Amino acid sequence: MSEAIASSGGHITLLFSIHSDSEDLMQQGSRGAGFNVESGVTCRVSTKALEEDEDFSMSIAVFSDGVQIKDESISFLYVDVFEEYLQRGLLDESQSYAIDVQLELPLSQGFGMSAAGLIACSTALCKLHNLDIDATRIAHLMERRNSSGLGDVLASTVGGVELRLEPGAPNSQGKAVSFAFDSEVILCWDPMAKRHTSTYIDDDNWQISISSAGEDAMLRLRDGDWKPNRWPDLIKEAQLFAEKSGMMEEKSRVHLLRRVEEKLPDGYAALLCMLGTSVCIIPEQAGEIPTSLTDSLEGIDYLRTWIS
Repeated sequence: MSEAIASSGGHITLLFSIHSDSEDLMQQGSRGAGFNVESGVTCRVSTKALEEDEDFSMSIAVFSDGVQIKDESISFLYVDVFEEYLQRGLLDESQSYAIDVQLELPLSQGFGMSAAGLIACSTALCKLHNLDIDATRIAHLMERRNSSGLGDVLASTVGGVELRLEPGAPNSQGKAVSFAFDSEVILCWDPMAKRHTSTYIDDDNWQISISSAGEDAMLRLRDGDWKPNRWPDLIKEAQLFAEKSGMMEEKSRVHLLRRVEEKLPDGYAALLCMLGTSVCIIPEQAGEIPTSLTDSLEGIDYLRTWIS
């Protein structure tokens, strides 16, 4: 038996514009801005030799908080990655494969978990077979094929607080810059209200309102060097985007945002995460967040993590 393990952190999009018109999935994506976080997905891929009477096979198990999620719509992403590698002739059909996935954040809440899972699985397969290919490009292809995201994979390749300048796959059409920001953040969500990314990015009306607000913000954010002193600019533009894009018109989002905002002391901001029913609490100055803040979040689902 042999195995490989890979992890990928989540990603929080704060503002964006949609670029999905190209027939080439590798050129699709988004412009926008956000930040990467440590918490995300860990994927373990293991193989064992087939017995004489066994056929080539693959099994997938997805876990969250130690509990297996038996939902084919979730495991399908990992099946898609596996089949892509298989169709390219990159796997060993004399082996059986087992894929074990551990989720540290909830799905469909704007935390970039689809992209994190795709990257982790793709990277683990590359490590297992010592493949000299770009795992993130395959992850981007799967992300667009399933309409599970736009620019999360690209953002993950640069880390930190990123500005996605051009849409597309990493190391290709997609272009992004970033800066390091050593800060803790708190991610909050409503577990009863989930949103699949495709609900918005595949809807013509949402595409117009989101892209108009996103391009407006990007005009200002891409003016000048992208360095840590732009953090306040990002906070301001994220707040404007939430209003102008129409995201603040959805009651469940606004309800969660207001609940969180009323708990915050001076020096902190609560921003919507695109595109879940979720909010990120961020400090105006980089650093650790005191436990007294999370102590005040009683009744709200949250997780503390760091920008990575």
